[in-house]
Amino acid sequence: MTKFGEIHWAEGDSGPSIVLGGQRLVHSTSLGAIAICPAGQECSVVADAAADALIVVVKPSRLALAAAEESAVEAQLMERLQGYDQELLTIAQSLARERASRHPEAPLLWNEMADDFVGRLLSAHSSVPLRPARGALSAKTLRRIRDYVHEHLAESIEVTDLAALAGRSAFHFSRVFARSVGMTPHRYVVHLRLQAAVRHVRDGRMSLAAIAADTGFADQSHLSRWIRRVHGVAPSKLA
Repeated sequence: MTKFGEIHWAEGDSGPSIVLGGQRLVHSTSLGAIAICPAGQECSVVADAAADALIVVVKPSRLALAAAEESAVEAQLMERLQGYDQELLTIAQSLARERASRHPEAPLLWNEMADDFVGRLLSAHSSVPLRPARGALSAKTLRRIRDYVHEHLAESIEVTDLAALAGRSAFHFSRVFARSVGMTPHRYVVHLRLQAAVRHVRDGRMSLAAIAADTGFADQSHLSRWIRRVHGVAPSKLA
């Protein structure tokens, strides 16, 4: 699996040597010290004494999707060899606890906290190129596509419809979209449908069958399967 990056926190008092992309830094750490290693960079940590570390690995697709939703297309993780981020550390520690728990609703809570974690990475530890890469979809085009999907959730949405909004052929659009957003156009439509459906479920004003019809799922069974697949719980546990 391709990694977007790794985030390490030292929790001991040792003096590790961190090597990132040919750079080497030796320093004494305290609780919460952070190092961020972007994908494609070789990174290693060597300590002369025992030290505890919390390592978080983020998929490129997850950050790409979050970046697209925040109009920060092509955001890149910035490397760091030292520093502190208490908010990021607190979320990471909560993620670790939820992952270790056997609570039946842990996947739902974990996913919500993972979104918070990625959001913090985007806001505090990433940068966006001044100019989009050649051939990439612009933030404006992605907003147009997202708005179109929201306006037509209950209808059939074809890749050709979305490609037309971007002024591209369906084949070329699908390749560029997946590179820019981290998932295929079809999966992105399902993602937006599911977001809307979950909001309706939590609102509690519509039946599951009505929600499925309103958000473009085949039926309530189809919707329930997607909720379980993504959130790990039955629709009744979302409230």
